[in-house]
Amino acid sequence: MDIIKSSPGSRLLKKINSKSSRTRPFKVAILGQNGVGKTAFTVRFCTRRYIGDYDPDLERIYTCQRVIQDTPVDFEVWDTAGVNENSRLKEQIRWADAIILVYDVTDRCSFNECTRLKFLINSFSRKSRWKILSDSSSDVIGGIPVALVGNKADREKDRMVHPEEGTNRAVQLKCVRFHEVSVQEEIDDVITVFEDLYIIYRKMKKFRVSLSSSKTSLTEEKLVSSSDDDPEECEARSRSGDFRRGTIISDPDNVSSSGDISCRPRSRRREAIYTMS
Repeated sequence: MDIIKSSPGSRLLKKINSKSSRTRPFKVAILGQNGVGKTAFTVRFCTRRYIGDYDPDLERIYTCQRVIQDTPVDFEVWDTAGVNENSRLKEQIRWADAIILVYDVTDRCSFNECTRLKFLINSFSRKSRWKILSDSSSDVIGGIPVALVGNKADREKDRMVHPEEGTNRAVQLKCVRFHEVSVQEEIDDVITVFEDLYIIYRKMKKFRVSLSSSKTSLTEEKLVSSSDDDPEECEARSRSGDFRRGTIISDPDNVSSSGDISCRPRSRRREAIYTMS
């Protein structure tokens, strides 16, 4: 039996192909004040379990896989600590493909904090020119897709922020979605937040690619149309000084030895001398 040995080049090619076949994970950062339930929200999605007590100063990136629209999706979820340092927030925002702002419906301060965080997201995001076609119209959002989520909806007696306020704030901040959930009681609502955010992210990415490709095609059409111009017509326009940026008055006194005409306009004094002569 012949043994076929693979060359170093073929092994390198297989390694490159195996790396390229891996899907890029969908990175989600969870932002909000301490005590709003960010860790419980993240763990509930990744493990389907609910644990109420966590150290608010600990940060961790959780990984899991979900099937969305018959497609396996690898998630990386950064459970952030409620640190107010802008440098730290900038790192988290730049890392993420999408962001979830979480507040506690029984704490209005955590609700107001989401406004400040959304402003920082707009400032630090690398993708500040992304657009998305929403269900009703075309809307420009501040950078990456952001969902606003109110947690602890089961504590109705202690509620300080009503659902209508959350909906209006999401519209004001130009968030792509608003949800109210109870991490303790409903796992399906938590999963829906992540799945909706991923679907919106995919739509945004396709829209961005189509937008860039349309700009490229328009540029190519302009280049083709300019190359199809008649050379004699272009030469005639250049001699008469007829350009797109305006008409240039050529000066007969400014002819060089090669016959080229300078594009520098005459002054009033020289215009008077030329007319008198």
